[in-house]
Amino acid sequence: MQFRKATPEERKRFYQEEWNKHEIPDFIQQTLSLREFGFDPDGSGPNQRYRQFFTLEQLSSYLKSNFPFSVYVSVALYEQPSRRAGWIKSELAFDVDAKDLPVKPCSCGQGEVCECCLEEARRVVMLLSDVLSSDLGLRDLRFSYSGRGFHLRVLDEAVSKLEQNERAQLVSYVTGSVIPTDLSFVLGYSKVFREFAARTLERLSEEKLKEVFPKLAQRIQEKKREVLEALRRGRREEIKRLVGKEEKLLEFLAKLNAGWVDGRVTVDVKRILRLPSTLHSGVSMKCVPIRDIENFSLDQAIPKFILEG
Repeated sequence: MQFRKATPEERKRFYQEEWNKHEIPDFIQQTLSLREFGFDPDGSGPNQRYRQFFTLEQLSSYLKSNFPFSVYVSVALYEQPSRRAGWIKSELAFDVDAKDLPVKPCSCGQGEVCECCLEEARRVVMLLSDVLSSDLGLRDLRFSYSGRGFHLRVLDEAVSKLEQNERAQLVSYVTGSVIPTDLSFVLGYSKVFREFAARTLERLSEEKLKEVFPKLAQRIQEKKREVLEALRRGRREEIKRLVGKEEKLLEFLAKLNAGWVDGRVTVDVKRILRLPSTLHSGVSMKCVPIRDIENFSLDQAIPKFILEG
């Protein structure tokens, strides 16, 4: 699958012939007038902000007339969205961007995207959702494909009024970006750390390891299977026996773990994200809400102007 920029004519065709206002997720429709909207008219970034729409018809008319490059909506609800004033609450949002994954299972470099790294991003989102639901008891999780990755929004009231530092702590927890005091605990944070650290190590190339461990990289690579087994079982002494300097290895993995999500998105209560149902013109893919993340296929996000040529 090739990802390419949509032309102005294709954007116009999409919004006038294909886009459907009823594909906007219900939780956004129901709070439409309380949200800030932002627009990128030409690919230079969302420089048109503080926009407010009171009805779906108003929003629909704007999109059909202007067919913007990108459309964004706030994770926050405001009393006065056009001034970004009177903050009410914010969803807890996680952004997994395939082009920025800390390690990739493919040959893509940083900033590049293919179907393989998008599949990796989908699996990371599923792992995040498992942690949020099983460890933290959160239930109202909404997924969307963003064009180059995935967004996960948590709507539970329990997290809607968390401040930035509390959101930052949650990011650290769900991504396993701090070494646990005891690596061997079967459940809880130790398990989260082990799962993410093993995922990270498994995908690390010898070249990447050499950047941090020039003398140990070859040994770590040779013993990777045994190290992964010890890591998954929480056997820190075994890791030390296999490669030595286990503290530095765990610190490196923790640092990379933090990169599985864009933490800036989660902590920013005034963040705007791509509006599901709209077009990501940079890659000519629809940003679509996802009902079943386990069985999501990119085919669901291909616009007609790509399918029909």
